[in-house]
Amino acid sequence: MDNITHTLAGALLGQMGLKRRSRFAFAACLLGANAPDIDVFAPLAFPVDGIEFHRGPLHGVFAWPLLAAGIVALLSLVSALLPPRPGSLPFRPGPLFVVAFLAVLTHPFLDWLTTYAIALLAPFSWRWSSGDAIFIIDWVYWLLMITGISWSVWRWRRHLPNPGRPAQVAGMIMLAYIGFNLAESGYVERAAADKLRHRGIEPTLIVAGPPPLAFWERTIQWRSADRFGSGTFDFGSGVRLDPSSEPLGLNDPQLALARRSERYVRSFLVWSRMPIVVKIDGRKYLSDQRFYSPLRSSSVPGSIRRFFRGHAFLVPLDNR
Repeated sequence: MDNITHTLAGALLGQMGLKRRSRFAFAACLLGANAPDIDVFAPLAFPVDGIEFHRGPLHGVFAWPLLAAGIVALLSLVSALLPPRPGSLPFRPGPLFVVAFLAVLTHPFLDWLTTYAIALLAPFSWRWSSGDAIFIIDWVYWLLMITGISWSVWRWRRHLPNPGRPAQVAGMIMLAYIGFNLAESGYVERAAADKLRHRGIEPTLIVAGPPPLAFWERTIQWRSADRFGSGTFDFGSGVRLDPSSEPLGLNDPQLALARRSERYVRSFLVWSRMPIVVKIDGRKYLSDQRFYSPLRSSSVPGSIRRFFRGHAFLVPLDNR
């Protein structure tokens, strides 16, 4: 997800009542909700590529307690440097660790829900997984969380009873919304698999992710052992699969050469769940089907399609 969403998730946790657990607990909520994304700075210090390392080890299960402990250590130092004001909460390392850990958990959970995927067991396993349920920037999230946070802030400031209740209700509605989208994506992927098998095609992977804005629709990407195709879903028309398909192109000798000589190509293949080789204007590119096929879909706004045409999801194989 985008970092606005992650920050709102941390703020929502704090306004639910976790901010009262310790001095700097609200800060721990905000830091924890964003902490795994410090991996974007890894290429500055280590010989790794961002597309390979991002959503890898620092998003995986082994990093969660370490990130929470690091936040507690940082806030402990801040607490020692800044004397508490009269009436402020005491600094409680134990409760603060629990708060920070819960906030850290929100980050991989929200990231897992998108089609971009995370490697939960990295660095010991680079198997990527995703819920395929939520677009990477979701307006419903923003609406629910901003409403819940604002209402609870208003109640906290007026010392009203149950001030965290609006944030808690917003969180429950958000979980119900997530559950609906997970169920829909699961249904669409199963229905698409049935349609493909009726065509005599055995799918190896199907991803049904929502387009921007229209969370109730799905863009479908499927692949078999040697071909890939796409489709759409809406509640009016059901699952519709395009009649045509294209070869994956993974046996292309140009890809084999680039894989041996270009580190970025190898990194891309570590990350990509649905790699394909495509030809555009006479040039061959390595891409990922999840982000290549929607660029040609009318369900995706034209401005977004134009932006991603020049994005890193198209890797030239001729090294020009």
